[in-house]
Amino acid sequence: MDDPMEKLLTTSTRLQIAVLVLLALVPCAVGFSAFAAAWHQLLNLPPDIRIDASRISGLNILAVVAVGSIKPAAYMVAFWRLYRLLGLYREGIVFTAANVAAIRRIGWALVGIDVAAMVQTLVAGPVLTILGITERHISVGFEAAFLAVGLFVVLIAHVMDLGRELKERDSLVI
Repeated sequence: MDDPMEKLLTTSTRLQIAVLVLLALVPCAVGFSAFAAAWHQLLNLPPDIRIDASRISGLNILAVVAVGSIKPAAYMVAFWRLYRLLGLYREGIVFTAANVAAIRRIGWALVGIDVAAMVQTLVAGPVLTILGITERHISVGFEAAFLAVGLFVVLIAHVMDLGRELKERDSLVI
Protein backbone atom coordinates (compact mmCIF):
# COMPACT_ATOMS: atom_id res chain seq x y z
CA MET A 1 0.00 0.00 0.00
CA ASP A 2 1.24 3.51 -0.80
CA ASP A 3 2.59 5.64 2.04
CA PRO A 4 0.27 8.64 2.53
CA MET A 5 3.20 10.91 3.40
CA GLU A 6 4.95 9.90 0.18
CA LYS A 7 1.80 10.76 -1.78
CA LEU A 8 1.66 14.12 0.00
CA LEU A 9 5.31 14.79 -0.86
CA THR A 10 4.78 13.94 -4.52
CA THR A 11 1.55 15.89 -4.86
CA SER A 12 2.83 18.95 -3.04
CA THR A 13 6.00 18.98 -5.18
CA ARG A 14 3.95 18.89 -8.38
CA LEU A 15 1.55 21.53 -7.12
CA GLN A 16 4.44 23.78 -6.07
CA ILE A 17 5.72 23.67 -9.63
CA ALA A 18 2.25 24.51 -10.97
CA VAL A 19 1.92 27.40 -8.51
CA LEU A 20 5.36 28.74 -9.54
CA VAL A 21 4.21 28.69 -13.17
CA LEU A 22 1.05 30.59 -12.23
CA LEU A 23 3.12 33.02 -10.16
CA ALA A 24 5.29 33.73 -13.21
CA LEU A 25 2.32 34.01 -15.56
CA VAL A 26 0.62 36.80 -13.62
CA PRO A 27 3.17 39.53 -14.43
CA CYS A 28 3.44 38.12 -17.96
CA ALA A 29 -0.31 38.62 -18.39
CA VAL A 30 -0.05 42.21 -17.13
CA GLY A 31 2.87 42.85 -19.49
CA PHE A 32 1.03 41.29 -22.41
CA SER A 33 -2.06 43.40 -21.73
CA ALA A 34 0.10 46.53 -21.68
CA PHE A 35 2.01 45.48 -24.81
CA ALA A 36 -1.23 44.70 -26.65
CA ALA A 37 -2.79 47.94 -25.38
CA ALA A 38 -5.68 45.97 -23.88
CA TRP A 39 -6.35 48.79 -21.41
CA HIS A 40 -9.98 47.96 -20.69
CA GLN A 41 -9.01 44.42 -19.81
CA LEU A 42 -5.99 45.45 -17.72
CA LEU A 43 -7.91 48.10 -15.80
CA ASN A 44 -11.22 46.22 -15.67
CA LEU A 45 -13.04 49.29 -17.00
CA PRO A 46 -16.66 49.38 -18.05
CA PRO A 47 -16.90 49.04 -21.87
CA ASP A 48 -18.55 52.44 -22.33
CA ILE A 49 -15.50 54.33 -20.97
CA ARG A 50 -13.57 55.80 -23.90
CA ILE A 51 -9.77 55.68 -23.54
CA ASP A 52 -7.53 58.15 -25.36
CA ALA A 53 -4.69 55.72 -26.12
CA SER A 54 -2.53 58.53 -27.49
CA ARG A 55 -2.23 59.84 -23.91
CA ILE A 56 -0.80 56.53 -22.66
CA SER A 57 2.92 57.02 -23.13
CA GLY A 58 5.97 57.87 -21.08
CA LEU A 59 5.23 58.06 -17.38
CA ASN A 60 1.51 57.71 -17.99
CA ILE A 61 2.03 54.12 -19.11
CA LEU A 62 3.76 53.35 -15.81
CA ALA A 63 0.82 54.81 -13.87
CA VAL A 64 -1.70 52.85 -15.94
CA VAL A 65 0.24 49.60 -15.52
CA ALA A 66 0.63 50.28 -11.78
CA VAL A 67 -3.14 50.72 -11.37
CA GLY A 68 -3.75 47.66 -13.55
CA SER A 69 -1.34 45.64 -11.38
CA ILE A 70 -3.26 46.05 -8.11
CA LYS A 71 -5.46 42.96 -8.52
CA PRO A 72 -2.73 40.84 -10.17
CA ALA A 73 -0.42 41.66 -7.25
CA ALA A 74 -3.05 40.27 -4.89
CA TYR A 75 -3.18 37.08 -6.97
CA MET A 76 0.60 36.82 -6.67
CA VAL A 77 0.38 37.12 -2.88
CA ALA A 78 -2.21 34.32 -2.78
CA PHE A 79 -0.09 32.11 -5.04
CA TRP A 80 2.98 32.77 -2.89
CA ARG A 81 1.07 31.87 0.28
CA LEU A 82 -0.08 28.63 -1.38
CA TYR A 83 3.49 27.89 -2.48
CA ARG A 84 4.66 28.29 1.13
CA LEU A 85 1.94 25.94 2.44
CA LEU A 86 2.88 23.34 -0.14
CA GLY A 87 6.49 23.72 1.00
CA LEU A 88 5.45 22.79 4.53
CA TYR A 89 3.68 19.72 3.16
CA ARG A 90 6.80 18.77 1.20
CA GLU A 91 8.73 18.84 4.48
CA GLY A 92 6.15 16.51 6.03
CA ILE A 93 4.78 19.22 8.29
CA VAL A 94 1.04 18.54 8.54
CA PHE A 95 -1.54 19.58 11.16
CA THR A 96 0.75 21.97 13.01
CA ALA A 97 0.39 25.57 14.11
CA ALA A 98 2.53 26.55 11.11
CA ASN A 99 0.11 24.85 8.70
CA VAL A 100 -2.91 26.45 10.33
CA ALA A 101 -1.24 29.87 10.11
CA ALA A 102 -0.36 29.26 6.45
CA ILE A 103 -3.93 28.24 5.64
CA ARG A 104 -5.26 31.29 7.48
CA ARG A 105 -2.89 33.52 5.46
CA ILE A 106 -4.16 31.94 2.24
CA GLY A 107 -7.72 32.74 3.31
CA TRP A 108 -6.87 36.37 3.97
CA ALA A 109 -4.95 36.54 0.69
CA LEU A 110 -8.07 35.33 -1.13
CA VAL A 111 -10.09 38.03 0.62
CA GLY A 112 -7.38 40.45 -0.49
CA ILE A 113 -7.97 39.59 -4.16
CA ASP A 114 -11.52 40.93 -4.05
CA VAL A 115 -10.51 43.92 -1.93
CA ALA A 116 -7.74 44.69 -4.42
CA ALA A 117 -10.20 44.39 -7.31
CA MET A 118 -12.54 46.86 -5.65
CA VAL A 119 -9.67 49.27 -4.90
CA GLN A 120 -8.41 48.98 -8.48
CA THR A 121 -11.86 49.74 -9.86
CA LEU A 122 -12.25 52.68 -7.48
CA VAL A 123 -8.87 54.34 -8.18
CA ALA A 124 -8.73 53.70 -11.93
CA GLY A 125 -11.26 56.43 -12.79
CA PRO A 126 -9.63 59.28 -10.86
CA VAL A 127 -6.11 58.30 -11.96
CA LEU A 128 -7.10 58.06 -15.63
CA THR A 129 -9.00 61.34 -15.37
CA ILE A 130 -6.05 63.16 -13.79
CA LEU A 131 -3.75 61.83 -16.53
CA GLY A 132 -6.21 62.96 -19.21
CA ILE A 133 -6.64 59.43 -20.55
CA THR A 134 -10.39 59.31 -20.02
CA GLU A 135 -13.18 61.74 -19.38
CA ARG A 136 -14.09 62.30 -15.75
CA HIS A 137 -15.61 59.17 -14.29
CA ILE A 138 -15.59 56.97 -11.25
CA SER A 139 -16.50 53.32 -11.08
CA VAL A 140 -17.45 51.36 -8.02
CA GLY A 141 -17.58 47.61 -8.02
CA PHE A 142 -18.33 44.93 -5.50
CA GLU A 143 -16.49 41.64 -5.69
CA ALA A 144 -17.47 38.79 -3.39
CA ALA A 145 -16.44 35.45 -4.93
CA PHE A 146 -12.91 35.27 -3.51
CA LEU A 147 -14.08 37.13 -0.43
CA ALA A 148 -16.57 34.39 0.44
CA VAL A 149 -14.12 31.59 -0.31
CA GLY A 150 -11.37 33.35 1.62
CA LEU A 151 -13.53 33.81 4.70
CA PHE A 152 -14.52 30.14 4.49
CA VAL A 153 -10.83 29.15 4.35
CA VAL A 154 -10.14 31.33 7.41
CA LEU A 155 -13.00 29.55 9.20
CA ILE A 156 -11.59 26.15 8.22
CA ALA A 157 -8.18 27.21 9.53
CA HIS A 158 -9.81 28.18 12.83
CA VAL A 159 -11.53 24.79 13.10
CA MET A 160 -8.27 23.01 12.23
CA ASP A 161 -6.50 25.00 14.94
CA LEU A 162 -9.15 23.96 17.49
CA GLY A 163 -8.73 20.34 16.44
CA ARG A 164 -4.96 20.60 16.70
CA GLU A 165 -5.23 22.10 20.20
CA LEU A 166 -7.63 19.34 21.31
CA LYS A 167 -5.26 16.67 19.99
CA GLU A 168 -2.35 18.28 21.85
CA ARG A 169 -4.40 18.33 25.07
CA ASP A 170 -5.36 14.67 24.60
CA SER A 171 -1.73 13.66 24.12
CA LEU A 172 -0.88 15.30 27.47
CA VAL A 173 -3.53 13.31 29.35
CA ILE A 174 -2.22 10.06 30.80
